[in-house]
Amino acid sequence: MAPPEIYKIKKGSLAEKHDLRAGDAILSMNGKPLRDILDFEMAASESEVTLMVLRSCCILKIVIENPSYESLGIVFDTSLFDGIKTCANKCVFCFIDQLPPGMRRDVYVKDDDYRLSFLYGNFVTLTNMGSEDVERIIGDRISPLYISLHATDPALRTHMLGRKKGDDSLGHLKRMTEAGIEVHIQIVLCPGLNDGEVLAKTVDDLAYGYNNIESVGIVPVGLTGHREGLYELSAFSRQDAIALIEEVSAWQRKFEPEKGRAWVYLADEFYISAGDDLPPLEHYDDLPQIENGIGLSRLFIDEARTAMEGLKQTQPEQKLAVVTGTLFAPVLRRVIEELERTHKLNIEVIAVDNLFFGGYVNVTGLLAGSDIVAAVGARLKEHERPDLLYLPDVLLNADGLMLDDSTPETVAEKLGLSVKVIESSGTGFISSLAE
Repeated sequence: MAPPEIYKIKKGSLAEKHDLRAGDAILSMNGKPLRDILDFEMAASESEVTLMVLRSCCILKIVIENPSYESLGIVFDTSLFDGIKTCANKCVFCFIDQLPPGMRRDVYVKDDDYRLSFLYGNFVTLTNMGSEDVERIIGDRISPLYISLHATDPALRTHMLGRKKGDDSLGHLKRMTEAGIEVHIQIVLCPGLNDGEVLAKTVDDLAYGYNNIESVGIVPVGLTGHREGLYELSAFSRQDAIALIEEVSAWQRKFEPEKGRAWVYLADEFYISAGDDLPPLEHYDDLPQIENGIGLSRLFIDEARTAMEGLKQTQPEQKLAVVTGTLFAPVLRRVIEELERTHKLNIEVIAVDNLFFGGYVNVTGLLAGSDIVAAVGARLKEHERPDLLYLPDVLLNADGLMLDDSTPETVAEKLGLSVKVIESSGTGFISSLAE
């Protein structure tokens, strides 16, 4: 493994004061090589830090005294120095296997790295882990972790993960949770596979067979229009969603007095698909799986309502439009209807069908620029042109690109409209109206 290179040094930092520079390669810290940012942070937390640094052809020894434990001010351009641990499974529901061709290479990477789980909340399967990984997690207290489990029945789990033989994941999970590692579980629910009695057993096993399971999130399988040659799966119907909500509600009533929280949570999509009201925000406790789309819609509504109280009257002659996926459109329209009771508004919600992925993909974050241009362009032929088109920031990656490499600028140019990127939160949406 090549030693990690420093990407940037923060001005006025300890690193700058000790003449560390961008481009320096760190051979070791406190006598140990660095595998990832976790190793770096642990080494940097000592009151005295010794670095062996390679600069050009010279090896330098730099000792930093840090009795107040302040940040060293060293920045890397990656969190993993020894490469990402990828997924070796062939899950029957894998979303990556359903992606359309021709996208940028990094979109097709199947990460399954427990370090990214800890750092960013990515869900991992544990199937590519060995006992040394478990030892590190326990020894370094890498907690909490986010784990995709799907079923506790070993044979079914093996089938769903597309493996030829079983794995040690459940054993790893047992060992880690008994050692105090906190875990949040994801169950990707597939009709006819791991729902019904299988789901009930999985939830029961997790509730009473493992320590430190902090939450269980149930999300629907995502099905695109690119499933040629893949395992045959179906989407949840409205009646399926209604039945599941009833079943999970009974579990939540059971777990509330036992665990002090609902503990098992359903993705927003189930409630919206069923036509049910979203549960109140307190139902989601401390929102342990909000990045998994669980509680996000309710949080948006409540944030928007709070922000409305401070919103001044807008100019009704200004016509606005906001883009969203078909799943979230009813939620956003509901917020706007509440706004219109007290404020003069002229704002349209444009629900964009996801033709880029096809199938049953309906979330906003997976919209491509091409579909936005097509949907908005079709509206322009029959409706008044908006003065401003809002694009939620969840459409963009860190480089400002949509999934088809479109940018807000290219969308604006193709439509001939003024475009503004806004925060995807309820507060951000209302703030954009205030501006």
